[in-house]
Amino acid sequence: MKKAMKVLVAVDGSQYGLAAVDETARMPWPQDSEVKIISAIEMPTPVTVGTLPMPDNYYAEWEKALEDQAAANTTNALARFNEKGGGVTASAKTVKGDPKTAILEEAEQWGADLIIAGTHGYNAFERFWLGSVSRHVASHAHCSVQIVRHKKNAATGAMKILLAVDGSACGDKAVEEIAERPWPVGSEICVLSAIHLPMTPTPETWALPDSYYSHAEKVGRQHAEEVTGEAVARLKESNAARDVPLTITSKAIVGHAEETIISTAKEWGADLIVLGSHGYRGFRKFLLGSVSQAVASHAPCSVEIVRA
Repeated sequence: MKKAMKVLVAVDGSQYGLAAVDETARMPWPQDSEVKIISAIEMPTPVTVGTLPMPDNYYAEWEKALEDQAAANTTNALARFNEKGGGVTASAKTVKGDPKTAILEEAEQWGADLIIAGTHGYNAFERFWLGSVSRHVASHAHCSVQIVRHKKNAATGAMKILLAVDGSACGDKAVEEIAERPWPVGSEICVLSAIHLPMTPTPETWALPDSYYSHAEKVGRQHAEEVTGEAVARLKESNAARDVPLTITSKAIVGHAEETIISTAKEWGADLIVLGSHGYRGFRKFLLGSVSQAVASHAPCSVEIVRA
């Protein structure tokens, strides 16, 4: 099984941050793992109102209030984690700076293996204007990131985990993450591979034989079944080290990857989607898009993006 992990949990005092704490406490982490709960304090910029200067102690009092609130956030989150029987060593810390960068810097300095953060679940328009700390962290972290979605009646105990694979090194890393980690007793894994067919060309371009798309689907299905078969074999191998084996099934479905993953998660009632990230940055990411980012933004459940 996997070696001890360093898990960084970001909280902000909201119910979404507490959902991340609950999800962390729910997991049976490898022996000797560590959990660090952090809250970032974004310091205010000194201001003036009209032509009137602010009192000398105004900024200091404001900063003190923010520090106290951040300390309360981490103290409450740590108490909640311990109360829910997290089972591993946990600590709390406040950091200064924009949460988007402060969380990433702390993860880098501490050597985190996984960042867990809640999401406020803004719709597309709100995300455009307000931005998203969790989305930024998922895009720029050098380690794996789990985005937790708050549910009023969150399940406990056994989990339904949807593992998306595509035959790439990134997908293989996601398989290894599932195979090497302990999971709640009775958990189910559904291994999913999407069969992406080529676009239908316009009639004006060229004529293709009637068998073209049936052949393309056959080739795509063979590849998907090979990929899921290899993943299932690795997960069954990992069951030998578990007191209670994981229940493992697999599916190969025709469709765009992100749409297939999201719709399957909804229909199956997944608690967590796990998939690899190609780690593209900047302009290359803009050109190629990102299945992991699309899934993280629109999934109905929590999502873990696995990085090497």
